[in-house]
Amino acid sequence: MSKSNPLRRLRLGAFLALLALAGPAWAEKLSFDHRLVPALKAALDSGNAAMIDYDGSNPRYITDVIAVRGRSAKDWDEALVIIARAPGAKVRTAAQWLDELRGDARRRCGVDLAVLSQDARTILAERRADKCPGSYPRNAIYLIVQGKGSLFMLAVLSRDDLDAASRGQWLAMLQSAHIE
Repeated sequence: MSKSNPLRRLRLGAFLALLALAGPAWAEKLSFDHRLVPALKAALDSGNAAMIDYDGSNPRYITDVIAVRGRSAKDWDEALVIIARAPGAKVRTAAQWLDELRGDARRRCGVDLAVLSQDARTILAERRADKCPGSYPRNAIYLIVQGKGSLFMLAVLSRDDLDAASRGQWLAMLQSAHIE
């Protein structure tokens, strides 16, 4: 084993601990199997801190960005975005969060989101757009999960097309998500 392996494990452990804390002061946490996406696992195992950006400045809206392809979490081509948010006046349910995402997609790209699956508390949706202005990602897969006192979203964002194998891996990872 290389000397960096314990450091990588420590960083991965710290990331997973931060993820577990993504519901500040909330008893709920969203768990998922990141190993189902080898590129995501590689990004986390790399030990490159620039590939992960954690923003906990607003305890009611915590965001993690993990770059899977690209230079960093600020300059990515493909990324996983994890958001834990407290329900508010405008968005209290998974369906309302989906409506918010739909409005954003229509304004920015002139496209809608297709719902892939939905139940009472979970929505899996996808957006595919040939063109989006600026740096807005052309393609996205969203999983929105409504807990008892919190909302979670996993968003797979890509500035270009996801190939079928990569898309399948991401979908498997999203389907592994559950609230503990």
